[in-house]
Amino acid sequence: MKHWMMLFLIAALAITLCACAETKTTGTATVPQTTEAPQTTEVPQTVEGPLEMAAVVAEINSKAVSDFTESAEPTDYVKLTVKDFGEIVVRLRPDAAPISAQNFKDLVARGYYNGTIFHRVYPGFMIQGGAGEEELTPIKGEFSANGVNNPLLHVRGVLSMARTKVMDSATSQFFLMHVDYPSLDGQYAAFGYIVAGLETVDSICKIDLGDNPYTGEHSVPLVEVRIESAVFVTPNK
Repeated sequence: MKHWMMLFLIAALAITLCACAETKTTGTATVPQTTEAPQTTEVPQTVEGPLEMAAVVAEINSKAVSDFTESAEPTDYVKLTVKDFGEIVVRLRPDAAPISAQNFKDLVARGYYNGTIFHRVYPGFMIQGGAGEEELTPIKGEFSANGVNNPLLHVRGVLSMARTKVMDSATSQFFLMHVDYPSLDGQYAAFGYIVAGLETVDSICKIDLGDNPYTGEHSVPLVEVRIESAVFVTPNK
């Protein structure tokens, strides 16, 4: 095995892809405090199911943010307001990943995401954020490699859960796809997609970036990309 590849594998096992990775111990197992981002390594696509992806693709970014009104009650639509960049409305799909969707809704309901940042921006791949200070209980990874039939594919605009190499390790961190990336299908729990404001992701992907000191990945924002608020919305009648 080439020297550079061995170094990459050692680094990937030892750390997460967050610049300030630390570890905390839960019970007898030591798990990363920050959630590892999806990798760009190609793996076979393994997802299959009845969800009609053609309909999903047609719905992605098919509406305007103004087509939604803020809701006092939880819904399957959430609006993220990203300071200085714009707004994003995502539709959650509990029919594809009920645990992930409900976890996200619970965190939105208690304001967990307000003030968090997108700490990893990878143009031509995805943007990742949602890390808070609180230690959360991990949820089950809803993807086929973990025994769960999740038919939602990682196309441009899809919302998915970040995790460590442990399959049932996702907590709050999520990522939004900048482009189609089929090698993630069956490996990460996709649970929704952007229905308005995909151009905000494009704008974020144009910012200046630095290298991650742990991995060398060119994905560390040099400007703050902060989620001012995450609120429930409902489509206008």
